[in-house]
Amino acid sequence: MKHSASFRRAMLLAYGSVLFFALMLMLIYNIAAPRLFARNKIDDLIPKGEIIAGYIERSLSGEISSGYLVPLIGSSTSQWEATVWVVNSSGDTILRTQTSENRKVGRLPDSLAVSMLPSVLSGQNATHIGSLQDITPVSTQSPASSTSPLRFIGDADSTSAEEDLRDKIVAVAVPIFYQDEVVGAVFMAQTMSEVMNSVRVLTNTIMMSIALVLLILLPFIFFTASRMTRPITEMRNVALTMAAGDLTVRADDQGKDEYGELGHALNCLSSELGRTISSLELERNRLAGFINGLSEGILAFDSGSVLTLINPAVSHLLGLSPAASQTETADAELREKSADVIAVFDEVLKTGESAQRTLWRDKTAIHVSVTPLSGSAGERSGCVGVLSDVTSAERLEQTRRDYVANVSHELRTPLTALRALMEPLRDGLVKTEEQRQQIYSVVLRETMRLSRLVNDMLELSRLQSGTVSMAISDFPPLPLLENIRDTYLPYAEDYQKTFHYDVPETLPLVRGNPDRTQQVLVALLDNAFKYTPDGGSVTLAAVLRDGLIHVTVRDTGIGISQEDLPHVFERFYKADKSHHGEGTGLGLAIAYEIMRTLGEDMSVTSTPGEGSAFTFTLHPAPLIA
Repeated sequence: MKHSASFRRAMLLAYGSVLFFALMLMLIYNIAAPRLFARNKIDDLIPKGEIIAGYIERSLSGEISSGYLVPLIGSSTSQWEATVWVVNSSGDTILRTQTSENRKVGRLPDSLAVSMLPSVLSGQNATHIGSLQDITPVSTQSPASSTSPLRFIGDADSTSAEEDLRDKIVAVAVPIFYQDEVVGAVFMAQTMSEVMNSVRVLTNTIMMSIALVLLILLPFIFFTASRMTRPITEMRNVALTMAAGDLTVRADDQGKDEYGELGHALNCLSSELGRTISSLELERNRLAGFINGLSEGILAFDSGSVLTLINPAVSHLLGLSPAASQTETADAELREKSADVIAVFDEVLKTGESAQRTLWRDKTAIHVSVTPLSGSAGERSGCVGVLSDVTSAERLEQTRRDYVANVSHELRTPLTALRALMEPLRDGLVKTEEQRQQIYSVVLRETMRLSRLVNDMLELSRLQSGTVSMAISDFPPLPLLENIRDTYLPYAEDYQKTFHYDVPETLPLVRGNPDRTQQVLVALLDNAFKYTPDGGSVTLAAVLRDGLIHVTVRDTGIGISQEDLPHVFERFYKADKSHHGEGTGLGLAIAYEIMRTLGEDMSVTSTPGEGSAFTFTLHPAPLIA
């Protein structure tokens, strides 16, 4: 089972603390125990030395015999738990104990005798802990050996015991009194290894106790660390789940300790964060719906000129692929296909000033308005731009300019002619009546032309504004078409053109205005004859198709180019761009507005050099049950 890092740290801390305590205890014990046990050994040896000194004093007094004293003191070192030497005031060894192998130990080492005997002869106990090499000799004059009542009571041996005392030792020296004088000393020594052997069982017991405690504490430490780290692990998992986007999870906040408070705080944070994110998502969705629903295109770039926002209208306006609605794929395609648009945004990012441009893409005018964005500290953080299709506005403005220019052109021609004729009359330059009559005829013709122009303009204005009242009634179209035929047959013969009439004998009643329908036919036939050369033909045809009567005026004239077809029904349109010739250029515009007002459709097809065909519809009258 894999545990968390906090669990492992808790285990390491707890178990490491116990191990550290055990190690420190053993270290302190190993450092302090030898000296402590040496002091305890000294406290144990001094009373024993005093007992031996008492025995010797009683032997000197004759209370006990020396034969009893030798086996009592020198029989074995194990009896006194130390090696015993009895020396006289000169430091000569007169009695010593035997080893466990019944071998007498060597004489008292000179270093011990020299360093400790002076203090003992002064009536004080002397002690030493350490090796013989650590002894510092003390120079003190000792009494002569001849005055000491102590004599050799054991076997004399010149061998020193230094070989047996190479290690550190614990040594004591107790004075021997006789008749209130110090006549010798009792030396007792034991090596530190012998001292520590006596407490080795205690050391082993302590070590085994520490090991046992560690084993016993292991489950408890494991359980405690697990209980301590479980809430942290659970809260960590809850926090990671929240970070992954699931804000419905909750931490355990039932505890009364800091973990419970932390869980409660985490749950409150999750709730508040969930509400905040929900509000932000709602606002974002509203904003996204608003932006995506706009007909204007929205583009946003950050300070590094990286695309951050694009709505679907941009793809429609700039002709991008459908996949370009996503910022990941739109940036490259925008820079490839719409470098002129990107240049406006780059300019704003560079200068920090707003910019507006109207860019033409084929026949579409796109207005680009870009505004820089600033951060909270005033730094430049990006820019946002609005792309609008202003083709209709641009065309309307162009139409307005063309209308003013065309009206001015149409009015200038007759006015110039009138001025040129009136000035000679005013100046008296016209002398004959015949000349004056010619001038009057031209003035009358130009005045009538001005009148027709003004009337046509007023008529078109009323039609477009919807202020013209047209009476709607049911009428038979056949008599109207036959009347038009009878009118234009002689006209065609006079102008050396052929007029074809292709209308079936049976046509149903139609609903509309017969006078306005006749006006439209006259306008179409006038244009057809006007733009058809001599020897050409003009056809008036009608056919019932798809529930509608389609009336067509077809000619074999000069035709209309494909570029001009969309503008045929505009005001002042003429095939002759110089506007020379008769007519105001408003006939087709008036005809189109009449049919539109009547609820009918009008269309044109043309091939340059082959002729044109204008067609309008008539709705049959509803049948009366």
